[in-house]
Amino acid sequence: MKSGLQRKVLIAWLITSLLGWPLTTFAQKKENRQSIFRDTLDNAFDISRWLIQKEGFLPVPGVITEPAVGFGGAAALLFFHSSYLKKKGPPNISGVAGGGTQNGTWGVGAFHAGFYKNDRIRYTGALFKLDVNLKFYGPGLIFKEGIGLNLDSWLFYQQLKFRIGESNFFIGGQYLLLNTDNTFEKVIDLPQFTGVTLHANLSELTAVFNYESRDNVFTPTHGIFARFTATYSDDWLGGEGLYGRLNGSIIGFIPLSDKLNLGLRWESIHALGDVPFWARPIVQMRGVPAMKYQNNNVSLVETEINYNLYKRWYVLVFGGLGNTYQDFDNFSEGSSVATIGTGFRYQVARLFGLKMGADVAWSTEDFAFYIIVGHAWLR
Repeated sequence: MKSGLQRKVLIAWLITSLLGWPLTTFAQKKENRQSIFRDTLDNAFDISRWLIQKEGFLPVPGVITEPAVGFGGAAALLFFHSSYLKKKGPPNISGVAGGGTQNGTWGVGAFHAGFYKNDRIRYTGALFKLDVNLKFYGPGLIFKEGIGLNLDSWLFYQQLKFRIGESNFFIGGQYLLLNTDNTFEKVIDLPQFTGVTLHANLSELTAVFNYESRDNVFTPTHGIFARFTATYSDDWLGGEGLYGRLNGSIIGFIPLSDKLNLGLRWESIHALGDVPFWARPIVQMRGVPAMKYQNNNVSLVETEINYNLYKRWYVLVFGGLGNTYQDFDNFSEGSSVATIGTGFRYQVARLFGLKMGADVAWSTEDFAFYIIVGHAWLR
């Protein structure tokens, strides 16, 4: 599987024809424009053939629906170094992007996603300026109502992965540097920090091990994706003390019938050493605002049932349980959250296995709406 950023870049490429294809095809004849967006199998609207041939520059609009920062918009200018057809696989993509939300959050940056040596080597790099406004709830929800927090940050990210032989296994590493000025709306009092403003550096090296057997990377219907990482940080790297994190996640998709599909997700994250309070693991599930449930350890499970209602249209229901806890001895005393939701999908690119649609989700205390491209677990 591609890294998170690689996958987002590919999804931007896939969704563009829905939102922005007239910007690049206005000169075509009407009959050509219609035919290239029709599937030869069922004559339904489909962007697969257009995507296979695309190369060069491409503007991409987008929508932000993360409940922690509010609704907003984004745009990117991508450059495809070749077409999928010419390369016979995912093209190398470079781009610049920016966006903002209704609560004043914004970000701009540049990135590159590369697939080399017949997809034996995968690279992702990014540099972003971020100014994020959200609520800080503290480890174990110690601030029940949340405290306003502004993160004025520079983010630098590098990842390189190698396929092991001809197998579905990848091994590699990544580096993250996050230089942040944190400003709280009022004085907070924690064992690690008391005050309003805090300058912090995250500088982390991570070993990455992946297994990938899904039928596609966008909206899978069968197969497994497993990811295991080990993160290390220390003063000599420019970080905030000696600490680490262990992360394991397994996502599986099981066809129950021709129309019914089951998805299962498990994830567990464990912090080791003196992890800064702002860098502790968080629960990431639909219906849960980012950074609300946070502590030294996080465990969660989710399930999703997807039903093919009619031709390319699908409906789904999903739910999950997450828990954050200080250590294993007090797992039952942790801050837990339950989620439930529903949504719909349309298969917009049959040859790529891509579906898109929308979800609504409820958690113990929150509600959220999402625009989904691909699968929500793989964003």
